[in-house]
Amino acid sequence: MRSRLWVFLIVTVLAVFAVVGLAEDIKVITLKAFVIGPGPMGIKKATNLELAANKLNRFLEICGANVRVKVEVEFSELKWGPFADKFYLDFAAGKAPDIVTLRETAELAKGGFIVPMDEHVKEFWEMNYFDFYENLWEGATWHGRIWGIPHDISPTGVWYRKDVLRKLGYTDEEIERMLPPDGDTTLEVLAKLAKEAVDAGLVEYGILHRPSKGPGIYNMLLAFGAECYDPDADTLVFNKKALLEFFKWHRKMVNEGVIPPEPPGWSTIHSSFVKGRTFATLASHIGTPSEWKAKYGLTESALKNDLGFMPFPPTEEARKRGTKPVSVHDFPLYFVTTQSKHPELAKLLIMFATSPEACAIHSRYTLRPPYRRSAMELLKDVEYIQRTAKSVQTVRPVPVHPKFWDYMSKIFEALKGVEAGVVTPEQVVADLEMWFEAEVPDGKILK
Repeated sequence: MRSRLWVFLIVTVLAVFAVVGLAEDIKVITLKAFVIGPGPMGIKKATNLELAANKLNRFLEICGANVRVKVEVEFSELKWGPFADKFYLDFAAGKAPDIVTLRETAELAKGGFIVPMDEHVKEFWEMNYFDFYENLWEGATWHGRIWGIPHDISPTGVWYRKDVLRKLGYTDEEIERMLPPDGDTTLEVLAKLAKEAVDAGLVEYGILHRPSKGPGIYNMLLAFGAECYDPDADTLVFNKKALLEFFKWHRKMVNEGVIPPEPPGWSTIHSSFVKGRTFATLASHIGTPSEWKAKYGLTESALKNDLGFMPFPPTEEARKRGTKPVSVHDFPLYFVTTQSKHPELAKLLIMFATSPEACAIHSRYTLRPPYRRSAMELLKDVEYIQRTAKSVQTVRPVPVHPKFWDYMSKIFEALKGVEAGVVTPEQVVADLEMWFEAEVPDGKILK
């Protein structure tokens, strides 16, 4: 089967470049790519494209094609918003790259910024895409079509300090029962332990969450049973009761000294947790230890013995309603833009950039789980990945909807007001409902 598939690829490549002809002077085609981290740890998503160019050129040489590719990759450590703004400005000026990594799948597809990838994936499924984790494709699909190729996964979750709990007198067996790796507990248990740590003076912060919108905020909403999207109807959902519980819980945590009235910046969130001054962080994902090691001095011993990770546990009330522990991921993708003059060549480059070897390179560097099963064989020596890779199989994608991140922005801004004590949970829910009715006229409102 594999032999037939490689023959098929050779035939496809020759067909793509038949118009240029063979045995002529070599023509070099430059493909440009804009790749976002965010931050420095995502660098392999850029360098994998450069490695892919070498492999693709070798393949073109073997085929006898007179075409070679040169890849110019611009890697950015910007946050998502400024990076997206730059892409849209470049597109408006007719200077968009051939390949871009973003996460706004629906907005990009609806606006005509990217080309569909489903035919490419179908053609090369058995050759390259067959062992990508199935749930990743949900995050790449909008209106029944695949628009991008997964190249990263970082399930969100709760990190907590086992060593702080030991100082409170809990044994390792008790800790695992209270905060099991599968998240089969409740948010109230986590909050109770955080308050104990604060009251005992063992930590400065009980719980910290993100200082900005992001997948972790959506994950928190799911912990309260606040489903925000109906995939069957392709519309957003406003769950009034669950949102009120969400805001009330955060206000209660501030009043009890567990959560600060204003979240500190990223550097404080990361450094305070690594140094043991924060009991639990809701701001990170399963691959964050790579950043903690590189920037904040986390040791391998501390990672193995003193830190615990689990999916977001539901609240007691949400658990009664059937809510399960959950991790989410915002699924940034490799996209081919509609301004690319060589879209098929760009797709082939992406295929080589998501090989098992490329996937393993990215995972080894970031400590994030591989996005395809076959890469696990290349990561046998990385104990952390072997221990945590199963988290990929239960992760839920962030909804693919054009207004989803606007919705999360409004909720996060409301959360800041509630935690600061300048507005009540009831008032922000009323304000959010008015915004939702005006901006999402086809949305569902659950009382």
